[in-house]
Amino acid sequence: MTRRPGLFFEILLYGSISVAIGVFFQWINCPYCMTQPDLILQNIGYSLMLGLGLFFNKFLYGLAIGPYTSWIDKPIRAVFISLGVTTLYSGLVIFVTNWLWFSAVQGMPFGVFLRDFPGIWVTEFVILYFISLWFYARTFFLDWKKEIKQQEMLKREALSAKYDVLKSQVNPHFLFNSLNVATSLIDKSPDRAKHFLSRLSGMYRDILELQDDDLVSLERELKLASRYLYLQEMRFGSSFHYNLPTDGLKSYKIVPLSVQLLMENAFKHNRFSAENPMKIDVLIKNGYLVVRNSRNELNSDADSLKLGLENLRGRYQYLTGQDIEVIHSRGVFEVHIPLININ
Repeated sequence: MTRRPGLFFEILLYGSISVAIGVFFQWINCPYCMTQPDLILQNIGYSLMLGLGLFFNKFLYGLAIGPYTSWIDKPIRAVFISLGVTTLYSGLVIFVTNWLWFSAVQGMPFGVFLRDFPGIWVTEFVILYFISLWFYARTFFLDWKKEIKQQEMLKREALSAKYDVLKSQVNPHFLFNSLNVATSLIDKSPDRAKHFLSRLSGMYRDILELQDDDLVSLERELKLASRYLYLQEMRFGSSFHYNLPTDGLKSYKIVPLSVQLLMENAFKHNRFSAENPMKIDVLIKNGYLVVRNSRNELNSDADSLKLGLENLRGRYQYLTGQDIEVIHSRGVFEVHIPLININ
């Protein structure tokens, strides 16, 4: 219902422009005709038939051309396809309109029209290409504006995701729990406490260094993940198990702190214990890094989980043009992260 009034006024606008152009050329070519009401009405009818047929190029573009062209990614291809289809369609409209009007309505042999009025064909094609040029320029700038807005949105999401990852690791709860573990180890095992604090400081150093990089080696990303899992292992003991890949890590790059965020989500959003441990597996498969954890979800932070994944998706789309895949299955949660092959 909302589109009909808009379409009606659009057709009315195009019809008015067509009539105005027709009357203008009639005034230039035949001033005498402007004193004859019947000739003016004939010209209006002809202009409406031709003009509305040509302006239908806009709808033809939206249905048959627009979905298969991109003015941002392949502008030259878009120009050739658009002008080619427009020329074929408009040539058909010009031919049919002139044949109907001059031969069927006015009784003029069409061969006589072709011979005696070649200027009409040329003028109509010139007007067509001016209209098309305006329309294509408008479409290009609208697509360009849309692309700019989308890139800005993805950039904001990427920055937000970096901030969320950093914030999640420097939050008071994580520090409090980590320092409690270190405190309990100081009396029991000073060497382990020293090693624990070394891993903790190393993890924060890596986070601060990696957060400003667009891409990092998979080897370095998993080194950070290993430090994080060690700290969690000291806290939770045998309540979870994990496996990390060791081969082929230098061949790939990845958006930094991606694995870190997914592991943080696994600990934050699932129940686990020594009797029912959580399992975390990280593996390389078909050009993706698969981060998989057993699923026994808490209900309180579902919105937080969704937001974190959307932020990660935004970072990947902005930095690589690729998308992550999220797979929910019975008892398992997987995220497939595209890897950038540096070879």
